[in-house]
Amino acid sequence: MIYTRIYPAFFGAVALLWLAGPPTVQAQAPSGRVTFSGTVRDARTGEKLPGAAVYTAGGQVGTTTNAAGFYSLTLPAQDSVRLTAGYLGYGRVTVVLAGRQTTTHGFSLVTRNELGEVRVSGASDVPLERRVEMSTLQIPVAQLRKLPALLGEPDVLRAFQLMPGVQAGREGSGALYVRGGSPDQNLTLLDDVPIYYVSHVGGFLSVFDANAISDVRLLKGGFPARYGGRLSSVLDVRLKEGNKEKLSGNAGVGVLATHFSLEGPLKNGKTTFLVSARRGNLDLFSRVASRLSSGGNSVVGYSFYDASAKLSHQLTPRDQLFAAVYLGGDRLFVTQKPQTIAGPQGELRYQNASNLRYGNALASLRWNRTLTPQLFGNATLAATRFRYANEQTFELEDRSPAGKLSEDSRASFSSGVQDVLVKADFEYYPSPAHQIRFGATAVQHAFTPGSNFFTSRTPVAALDTTFGSQRVGAREVALYGEDEIRLTARLSANLGLRVVRYWVQGQGLGGVQPRVLATYLVGEHTAVKASYASMQQYLHLLSNNGAGLPTDLWVPATRRVAPQRAQQLALGVAHTLPEWGLEVSVEAFQKSMRELIEFREGATFYNSSQNWQDKVVTGGRGQVRGLEVLVQRKTGRFTGWVGYTLARNERQFDQLNQGRWYPYKYDRRHDASVVVIYQVRPHITLSATWTYGTGNALTLAQGNYQVIDQSYGLIAGAPSDRYLYPEAEVYGDKNSYRLRAYHRLDLGATFTKSVKHGERTWRVGAYNAYSRHNPYYIYYSSGENDSYFTKGQRRLYQLSLFPILPALSYERSF
Repeated sequence: MIYTRIYPAFFGAVALLWLAGPPTVQAQAPSGRVTFSGTVRDARTGEKLPGAAVYTAGGQVGTTTNAAGFYSLTLPAQDSVRLTAGYLGYGRVTVVLAGRQTTTHGFSLVTRNELGEVRVSGASDVPLERRVEMSTLQIPVAQLRKLPALLGEPDVLRAFQLMPGVQAGREGSGALYVRGGSPDQNLTLLDDVPIYYVSHVGGFLSVFDANAISDVRLLKGGFPARYGGRLSSVLDVRLKEGNKEKLSGNAGVGVLATHFSLEGPLKNGKTTFLVSARRGNLDLFSRVASRLSSGGNSVVGYSFYDASAKLSHQLTPRDQLFAAVYLGGDRLFVTQKPQTIAGPQGELRYQNASNLRYGNALASLRWNRTLTPQLFGNATLAATRFRYANEQTFELEDRSPAGKLSEDSRASFSSGVQDVLVKADFEYYPSPAHQIRFGATAVQHAFTPGSNFFTSRTPVAALDTTFGSQRVGAREVALYGEDEIRLTARLSANLGLRVVRYWVQGQGLGGVQPRVLATYLVGEHTAVKASYASMQQYLHLLSNNGAGLPTDLWVPATRRVAPQRAQQLALGVAHTLPEWGLEVSVEAFQKSMRELIEFREGATFYNSSQNWQDKVVTGGRGQVRGLEVLVQRKTGRFTGWVGYTLARNERQFDQLNQGRWYPYKYDRRHDASVVVIYQVRPHITLSATWTYGTGNALTLAQGNYQVIDQSYGLIAGAPSDRYLYPEAEVYGDKNSYRLRAYHRLDLGATFTKSVKHGERTWRVGAYNAYSRHNPYYIYYSSGENDSYFTKGQRRLYQLSLFPILPALSYERSF
């Protein structure tokens, strides 16, 4: 009961603090010290730059901007202060300010491309070894758009799959398996709001349109206390705020999709907007192909869409409001043309159709406020939803005089999850040695694990029924605090604590999650880093282990199914070579997981009225150990990276594999990638990526035998000694077989040209350039021409998904 008293009081205090704002900014600095604060922006668009560095002369004292581009630096009072702002890919700006009074100053940075220099933009200007972070990956959006892409469509998740510690799972899949975790263990945030399902086209494309994104980063470990709710990673995606200086836009068409975006100012530069939309093109081909192949009797279509809108308004110099909406969905449908057959009393006319829909919806309202020059606050109110529905229909019309056989039947299966959340986050900068963050989050969950609906109407009877798992509500509240502290000139740390309380079915659960990260400089360009993170996850994903369609069910931790837990330790070395523009990191990690769940052997989604909790085994454990190496170059005409991962990923359930440990299905001993981007000329860029990975683990039958059953008899026309008996298969250890190794080469080229009122871009390339036949799945067969009576030894066959695929897309910006 203590929590129910603490949290309302906390949010009440937040509201009072929010409304109380300081009467003047000059009165806030401690005696003998002054504070400099403001924002760092892109001079051309007005877009705020998160992670930009702001420091004094010599770079000995400094800070970085937060996600809203805000910085605060408190220094001893002096006659004048020389401040420099920098962001990799932008020219540095230095100003001299009066040093005896608190001052607000904003920086506007110009990209180095506009200054005639060639550098990759979008990453922090702080050297790798001096950042108080580890296990963090960032790919600038500008660089991401130059990588080879499946059918010419740039994709955020595919780019991160090329980094060490991140795997793709199956061929073509956009899912992220981070340090041995599963996709449901990734916290995906779109402007600080969770989003549940992140893929289109059965997993081949992510829901994030690169044209609407300003910044994206992936945390694999060393999690700060402000993040929680998942075990394996945090994917933090930020939408653009909109061009503050002028109206601009972008439109393009490719094989996979057509997209359009528009952004600009609305009112006196205080209000900006962004709208972005993308639609899949595959149904334009599938409709025609299915009609031709079926003689016009059926139509098969697949389409998807994304739509984002964001409005930003500068209410006062200290207050900014944001409103954002995202809608996205997929649809796969099969419609059969009405067929007519002859019945005993006349003609029968029937028609079948199926319709699969799934997608996300998200809406958020945020308020940023500079409470004092040293205190920054952010309040968020949001709702997010994922919904899945699969509907089958059958219509039968009896055209005979009696008309007794008419029928109209509909069957559907649906599932989903819906959240409403309120959160408040604060950042306090008392001195250059401390950056303190604290806040709270409250989430109301509503789970629909799986509901079946069936209705049938005939002239003589009617049936209407609903069965399956019932809707479950849950509530989750979290408090956190963390301090990024500079202990000495060489030693820095991030010390944090997250406290969670979760209620479901009248039961309260919770825990305390400590987080520690330390960075020690052992040389001018070398640092040793270590981290520990305790994580808890109060929801599970039941996966069908299939080809990627989201027949996966989100379910809550309950009285019977405990929340997932994980602990991760990491130790690494970070080193930069400034003369070469190289960053080198080597990290070793160990992650242990508890309370994992899996489907029981033979369990399915569509199982009448059986509750999902009866279909799973619980209490599973996981152990992941690995070594990751990343060598990355972000500056110059020649950029890219080389990554390598050596890892071991195992699971154990008392009720599976006789209780023995077994390799996880995406256990991959060796995983390597090479990414090369070369800017031949300012308007021509060539790129190539090569990936290699140990084959996935799976379970295969090791033999089979006939089960003698006297109810089966001789088969007509068969040899006298041949009986048709059912066959049973014999299995060995779980996941004891390995697929062939996976490797692939992708090539790409980007051609840009300045044209009237903007720029046009062509992207060409090839996916799987040497047409490697990588395994998608394997199966046993005795051969297509063998009958039951003449079949011989069964053989193992492989199905490959993608041969070499050309890529082509066109884009026009203005």
